[in-house]
Amino acid sequence: MLALAAAPEPPLVLADSGAKKVTKAPTSKADPAAGLVGRVEAYYKDLQDYSAAFIQTYTRVALSKTSESRGELTLKKPGLMKWRYEKPAEKLWVVDGERLWVADPEEMQVFVDENYKTTELTTSIQFLWGEGKLTDTFNAKVGDKAKYDAPAGHGVLVLTPKKGATFSSLVLVVNEKTGEVRSSTIYETAGNKNHFEFRDVRINQGLERSAFTYTPPANFEVIYR
Repeated sequence: MLALAAAPEPPLVLADSGAKKVTKAPTSKADPAAGLVGRVEAYYKDLQDYSAAFIQTYTRVALSKTSESRGELTLKKPGLMKWRYEKPAEKLWVVDGERLWVADPEEMQVFVDENYKTTELTTSIQFLWGEGKLTDTFNAKVGDKAKYDAPAGHGVLVLTPKKGATFSSLVLVVNEKTGEVRSSTIYETAGNKNHFEFRDVRINQGLERSAFTYTPPANFEVIYR
C-alpha cells in the first residue's frame, strides 16, 4: 500500500491477506446465515455500476479516538472504483482499471501505483464486486441485530476469514428483502474498527468509463510507487 501520511484511513484494506479460496461442501439449508448470504451475492452480482454517499467512522483503540469522514463511492464493473472524500478534507482514491491514484489536494500531491491490480483487494470488500461466493473465503453466521444497531427489516452477517488476514471479522448490516448492504464494519486484528454506512444508493445508471479517469493538476507533485 502506498504511504500517504496525510490521507484518511483507506476506504478498504489493500494489503494482501494471503487468503485463498477454500472449496467446501454446500451450506446446509438449516444454516440461518445461508439465505442472507445468498441475497447479498445475488444483489451485487447483478450490478453493473453503483453509487452511494458514505459516512466512515474509524476508531483507533490505542488512542481512544474516533474520526468521521464523508464522501461518495462509485464503482463500475469490471474493476473501476472511486472514493471521493469531501469532509473533513478532500481526498480522492481512484482505481482506473490500470493504476491506483491517491490524491491529496491539501498537500498538492498524487501517489500513483502503476502496477495496481484489482485482484489485490482483499475479501473485505468482495461483496461490492459480486464475484465468487462469500462462503468460499468466510465463515458466516447471523449476528445480533440489537448489538449492531440494525434497523427494522435488516439482518446482520458476521463474516470471519477462513485464512489469516489483517482483520478479524467483517460485519454487514443487510436489507433482508433485497440483499443490499446498508453498512459494513471491519474489525482489524489490532483492535481498530473501520465502519462505513452507505446512503442514497443508486444502481445501474449506465456510468461511463470516463467517470473513473483521473488527470493530476499541473501544479501537483506526482509520486510513483
